[in-house]
Amino acid sequence: MQILFGCCQCLCNFVGMQVVVSTLAFMGMLPEQIVQLAKNNNWALEFSSGMPYRADMEPFFVNATIKKYAHNYFPAPKIPFVLNLASSNEAIRNQSIAHCINGLELSKKAGAPFFSAHAGFCIDPHPDELGRKLVLSNPFDRKEHWKLFIQSLKIITAKAQELGLHFLIENNVLASVNIHPDGSNPLLCCEVDEMLQMLEEVNHPNLALLIDTAHLKVSANTLHFNADEAIQKITDKILCIHHSDNDGSFDTNDKLTESYWFLPHLKDFSNITHVLEVKKLTEEEIKQQLTILQN
Repeated sequence: MQILFGCCQCLCNFVGMQVVVSTLAFMGMLPEQIVQLAKNNNWALEFSSGMPYRADMEPFFVNATIKKYAHNYFPAPKIPFVLNLASSNEAIRNQSIAHCINGLELSKKAGAPFFSAHAGFCIDPHPDELGRKLVLSNPFDRKEHWKLFIQSLKIITAKAQELGLHFLIENNVLASVNIHPDGSNPLLCCEVDEMLQMLEEVNHPNLALLIDTAHLKVSANTLHFNADEAIQKITDKILCIHHSDNDGSFDTNDKLTESYWFLPHLKDFSNITHVLEVKKLTEEEIKQQLTILQN
């Protein structure tokens, strides 16, 4: 089992598992400090959202002498935008497609097997809105955004095939405060049936799923479905899992405990990549989180 931690992945030999740590665990540290800490502990890193813009970030990532992965909004652009593969704004959608293709190319150079990004939105939120209540004043045509999303995925997966990599889509998280006033869901792929529909319509062997267990927990609470049953429907479609916890209301990237809801499912995912996506951990806390997953 390979375990990733939020934004940066850490590589350790831990009772037979390859362990990867995310940059979310090192919030507030400079990239050089994170990489040095990774070297000191023989960790691999997953560079992800939250890493600030730097003009030299791409060569820094490629040349870092550690095992590494790239995820979602990495590398951050000079002018912030919200990555949205379903945007009706052609400029935003094209920028999002280009970002994912660049992420695949960087992943190829880094020797990583995939690049992953979030599913699309039916709105175009401001970067400052992410992780909180969205502004939902305008109506939207969900079917049209779905069509644009599928078109984007077909372009990106063709590039993934050319590079010999997988492109993974991460399930969105729907908190109850982000249901549109008309009762509709502005976020794509919060539910398993829609994830399966996506895979069927794109119909490409280089497209698979990254399941964020914290996202699924909140979405299940909001949309009233059973998260355990949902996982069973897509077990063979998942190539990566993000691990963190919350109270079921918001995605807060809290620590795992012995009562973490996904632990009983780990036995079914021994041969894929696992990401612990918990914010701001000490070295000792990372070890404690690994122990919970390993046990």
